[in-house]
Amino acid sequence: MTVAARQSKAQILEVELQKHLQAAGFKNLPLYISCDFRDDSLTVVGEHPRSLVLKAKPTFAVLEAAILEIEPESIQQIGLCLKITGQKQPYAFHSFTMHNPVLSRPRTVEVLKKPEKQPAAETGIVLAENAAETADVAEEIPLETDVKNAGGDEYFPNFSESSSDSDPIAFKVAAIPENIAENPFDALDMEAVTVAETPKTSPFTMLVAAGMVSLVAVILAGGYYLLSRPCVIGECTALANAKQLSDNSAKTLKTSKVASSPEEAQEQLKQAIALLEPIPAWSIHRGEAQTAIEKYQEQSQNITSAIDAARLAQSAAGKTQNPPVSEQSLQQAEKLWQSAIGQLGEIPTSSPVYPYAQTKAKEYRKNLATGNRQLGTEKQAEKLLIAAKSAAQIAEAREAVAQTSQTWGQVEAGWEKALGIISEIPSNTQSYQLGRLLVPKYETKLSQARERRNVEGISENAYTQAVTLAAEARIFEGKNGWFKASENWRRALSYAEQVPAATSYSQKAKPLIESYTTSLQQAEVKLREERNLQKARTDLDRTCKGKPKICDYTVSNGLIAVQMNSDYVEKLQQTFIQANNNNSVKSRQAVEKHVATLQKALEAIAENAKIPMQVYDGEGKRIASHEPK
Repeated sequence: MTVAARQSKAQILEVELQKHLQAAGFKNLPLYISCDFRDDSLTVVGEHPRSLVLKAKPTFAVLEAAILEIEPESIQQIGLCLKITGQKQPYAFHSFTMHNPVLSRPRTVEVLKKPEKQPAAETGIVLAENAAETADVAEEIPLETDVKNAGGDEYFPNFSESSSDSDPIAFKVAAIPENIAENPFDALDMEAVTVAETPKTSPFTMLVAAGMVSLVAVILAGGYYLLSRPCVIGECTALANAKQLSDNSAKTLKTSKVASSPEEAQEQLKQAIALLEPIPAWSIHRGEAQTAIEKYQEQSQNITSAIDAARLAQSAAGKTQNPPVSEQSLQQAEKLWQSAIGQLGEIPTSSPVYPYAQTKAKEYRKNLATGNRQLGTEKQAEKLLIAAKSAAQIAEAREAVAQTSQTWGQVEAGWEKALGIISEIPSNTQSYQLGRLLVPKYETKLSQARERRNVEGISENAYTQAVTLAAEARIFEGKNGWFKASENWRRALSYAEQVPAATSYSQKAKPLIESYTTSLQQAEVKLREERNLQKARTDLDRTCKGKPKICDYTVSNGLIAVQMNSDYVEKLQQTFIQANNNNSVKSRQAVEKHVATLQKALEAIAENAKIPMQVYDGEGKRIASHEPK
């Protein structure tokens, strides 16, 4: 058993035991019951404040009788104990088994507050090792509240017993654990102990005493049975509980939205009747209980009518739950709906079931009207199916002659229209089933038309872009804008190649591809030449600059002409002459190195540009030339 299940089972038993205690005269007393299940054993703890003094034997007798009547499931060994609130250890114990109750033979331990040191033979009692201290109470009443002694010493009744016809029996109880949830009444922890022999009594005296005890026990047991019946002593909680179940039944019918609400409401009424039927004839509440039972039975009968109507309605719904249905099935459903409405009409207006019945009758009338409209729905569905087929025929005719993106768009719209009409057909008609068979074909045709329209659109757009870009490229060529021209030829060629095959523009695009490829190659040659000239100019700018300026230049596709600046030549000559006059080898070598570096730079420019170069002095006389390799 899971922990949650044990807790739920224990809570239910606690409530039942509390009710038995109240019925037996413990009403309004602060005695609180707690239960604990462990395997096949049950521990019941009665806890009360210090101000309440209980006699153990009567209290245990009530608890034992209640447990035997309730018969907890799968329980064999039962242990009972009483404890003071706030104390860890109980002060009284009692145990028995379900198949061997012990109220007829004493097995209760008496725990004394300050026992004198007497041998076991004199007392007849074996004390538990950790038993709580108690004192004897001489009163013979089952229970009482002692307010005067609430703040003083603790007083507890003497609940030990001894048999009149055998040796005294007591229980040797193991030490009680601090956690009272641990069952201290396990069979292994209790042993029967025979104490010292008592003086022998006359057999006749023992028989007489036993007979008197038996007679008293029978009288007490009979009285206890009569008084322990429901609603004999104290408040009659069964009436209140039954009324609550009846109210819950009406509430279930009013608020529940589930189909099983009538069955649930009827089950609650059956529970209410079951609570009242055990009330005996000698109870003062018997008359009131009988009146309530008759009332609840009438309500249950009305619910039965509602349940029967629901079954008829369910049969009617079953006739039409898988449309399309035949005319015969519609007629059968109509009769069932009418019978269900008739069943609900028999429920009187004063019954709690009446509002529920009216709601259901309205629902059934609505379903009846729906069935009458079903035939008209079938005819309208057939018209829609014919319209869908007509739209599909028009789409197929256009598909045969479509070429451009626009014409394929018309084909696509035709198939969309056919599918749209089919989607409007009601799902509970025969035409709907026939239309669903056409949907896969129409959807395939629609997909093909849409794809063809997209492809034709791509083809047309690519062809148009290619022609437009080619025209722009020719304009840039006329302005020697070779960079822009080559870029436009490249894009025009790309678009021409993107025109899909087997389209209306694919044949037009094929000759453009070869033409645009040639034009692109020519433009790229011109672009490279232009870039070479531009690079040469840039390199010459960097080489000729200085103070004074080294040279001037002109660049064309056939020749690079470089003229040395007169001021630069004059300064170079003066530096060289001065170095000779001063016999400065370093200055002379520096001039020579500078001239050699300038010559290499000019030759490199001519090589990179692939253009011949001629160099002139300040007076225009050619002093050097270079042919690219």
